[in-house]
Amino acid sequence: MDFFLALLLSFLPKQYRGVLAHKTGTHLVRAACITAFFEIILAAVLYAAGLFDYFPNASIGPAAFLEYFFTWRGLLLAFFFLDGAIRILASITGQALGTLPLYAVAWIHGMLDSRAAKKRKLPLVTDLVEQLPGQENELRILSCLPRENWDKWMTVMYDEKLYEIVGAELAANPRPYVYYLRIKPESKVIRGLHRYSPDEVFHLEND
Repeated sequence: MDFFLALLLSFLPKQYRGVLAHKTGTHLVRAACITAFFEIILAAVLYAAGLFDYFPNASIGPAAFLEYFFTWRGLLLAFFFLDGAIRILASITGQALGTLPLYAVAWIHGMLDSRAAKKRKLPLVTDLVEQLPGQENELRILSCLPRENWDKWMTVMYDEKLYEIVGAELAANPRPYVYYLRIKPESKVIRGLHRYSPDEVFHLEND
């Protein structure tokens, strides 16, 4: 079941996978590679079928190929072929990329949520730090304020342990900013260090 869940989640951007991504374990990258491969095959088959239907009584040469390529259907199928190729290349480097159109949706969604959050003046409350079930080396931090510099390059020190940022999402008030952290491997270089405290929001607001 975890693998089938990974197949479904592999199409989604990271911010839409949420806590379900932790249930897929190591399957997510492999699932992204598999769905990307079938995306390429399906796009190629539909492109070939569409090309033959587009020119039923003519020989198919370079000119005909280019003419069909610049139709809306040809461009759409070529886009999904390229989308699958990018996702396969990403999976080789250990990344599980979703399909590109959903990243555009996620970007618009995130922009709208960010603007709405800025308009709301939330009361300051101490951050909530949780250890994810069955994940001893991972934390979830829920905060009322965003951390603009918390990205993949930032190392967070909490309880004398070093963590790296592995994900972020928006949730409900009063702590709409959610960050996922994982113990940082000793082999990784520390490029930036944030000494974290759950009550630092009271100081950040005044900075």
